[in-house]
Amino acid sequence: MDRLQIESHAVVLQRERRARRLAWALLLVGLALTAAAPPAAALTQFMIGGAGAFLLMRALGRAPTPRRGTARPATVVAEDGDLVIQQAGRRTLLARRELDNGWIDAFGGHHHVVLRKKGGDVLWVRVRDADEAGLLLRAAGFAADQHAFRMRLVSVLSEHLTHRVRAALIVLASLFLYPLVGLAPLAWALGGATVFLGALLVLLALVYPVLQLVMPRTALVGTDGVVIQGIATRRLIPITEVAGARADARGVWLDHVDGSSTLLPTMARMTASHGAAPLAHLGADTRVLLARVQEVMASRGHAGASARLGALDRRGRSFEDWRGALGRLAHGDAGGGSYRETALDADDLARVLEDGAAPAERRIAAAVALASSGDPALKRRVRIAAGTCADQALRDAIERAAEEELQERDVDRVLRLRAD
Repeated sequence: MDRLQIESHAVVLQRERRARRLAWALLLVGLALTAAAPPAAALTQFMIGGAGAFLLMRALGRAPTPRRGTARPATVVAEDGDLVIQQAGRRTLLARRELDNGWIDAFGGHHHVVLRKKGGDVLWVRVRDADEAGLLLRAAGFAADQHAFRMRLVSVLSEHLTHRVRAALIVLASLFLYPLVGLAPLAWALGGATVFLGALLVLLALVYPVLQLVMPRTALVGTDGVVIQGIATRRLIPITEVAGARADARGVWLDHVDGSSTLLPTMARMTASHGAAPLAHLGADTRVLLARVQEVMASRGHAGASARLGALDRRGRSFEDWRGALGRLAHGDAGGGSYRETALDADDLARVLEDGAAPAERRIAAAVALASSGDPALKRRVRIAAGTCADQALRDAIERAAEEELQERDVDRVLRLRAD
């Protein structure tokens, strides 16, 4: 789709980046004034507390819903991935390279396309229905087969403990950590920089495991599966291991083919019990995440499982021989067999590349073959496929294949991480 124009009666661009900069400025000024004049802490504590609370809320949650009355009618034009918003005589351009993520938010019968810029600003566009939302999301380049989707998950602590238990633990942790923080300046005064740095390292060692429990995690949903990331933690759930997806009041459950389940917690546990909830009663984040997982599951194919694609497999060949054979395949020579005999063409290779259920090695091989063809359109298709991968290692390998810079270590890294 080259051009799409939508007349929306409710469009708003939230200037989150500007608000965060102001909060950081207030926080730093408050800390500087407190350090320069300790008696001023009676006043600066409100500045520090307010700015800190604002930044913490933004760090722990997704973009807030626009305030009532802030949205205005606008014409939204999407062309080649770039967006132009014409609103009340003002024209705003959002280039595709400036955008970080996009999703559909539907609640109370209203549908919005939400696009987040890399700097944090968020654009909300109300559309007529889910079909129009899908068209705009695709025109912006953030459909399930165009881009991996990122969603904030709650912390391990919030997933497993009720809010009362969490509150009690926070109080106990504060009573324990506050005296330790106060020891840092005392260490500086008594022992100088060496003792201070030692005390700081000890403090960080104590705080690090706590941060792993209390900091939010991220779910990255791609055509190849779902990656759950935390502080120094990473878990890949291949799409081939997911038999179904469902949701309840706590988040989205991925049902595995072996009968087990994994929770993607979008809501903190509030009570000791949990169970299914009607879709209309689910939180907005839960509904958005469930819809994206279901889109990925519906789009997965079986191209990578075809026996005739054996020409893409390495089969014990050296890396150079394998890559050379893939290059010849792109030009109609499968190394002893013709392109017709191998029954592979650019569309066959593209289907393997874009099939999240295909083996990772075959997807990389298809990327190498397509990039070797010299066709700019096929190279662009390879780059788009890379952007749909949740697995960073696989994404990097396909991107390097698009640039014809793939190395053996890139492939080994993908296979090693999937074998762990």
